Amino acid sequence: MPDSQETAESHESKALACATAIRVGGALYILAEAAGLEDAYYGADAGIQAGIIAITRQRELNHDVVHAAIDDCASLSAEYPGTANAAAFFGAGILMIRMVLEMIGEDRSDGSLQRINQKAQEAAGYWPTAIVAGGRASLVEFEADCQNAAVDVFGGGGARALRDEVGKQALVYRRAAQALR
Repeated sequence: MPDSQETAESHESKALACATAIRVGGALYILAEAAGLEDAYYGADAGIQAGIIAITRQRELNHDVVHAAIDDCASLSAEYPGTANAAAFFGAGILMIRMVLEMIGEDRSDGSLQRINQKAQEAAGYWPTAIVAGGRASLVEFEADCQNAAVDVFGGGGARALRDEVGKQALVYRRAAQALR
């Protein structure tokens, strides 16, 4: 049986992982929509939202939604056009979302937050154009800053404060993807 410190660490890791998925998902949604794959993206996002809601409101996770979301990630990976301008970003981003879904769907944390954050930075590195994001010279720098800030926000205000903050950060990703259209 896990002790309370282990449970708190798992709770924090899952909240931070969901925050990463929501943030990067700002761009993934726009790219999926442009490719006509918004329905599958809605399903993937529903799994992430189920995770953050369960954490924020301390409710039971809807595992059926998470499992369906994992299936939607597989569809997105298979159907997104490989010739699209942001295909490498999209592929790495969807893989990161799948990693988050697998993490939150488990009853224990396997220490995968670091891998999830690395995958998010890898995805940001694949961004196909030079951009200034959130006052940073690149999307990679912005993502790294967001990951560091997320730990502070969660520590200071909990999962609800994190959820509010990550919504603002997702807009930066969203605007970058809209600029590609």
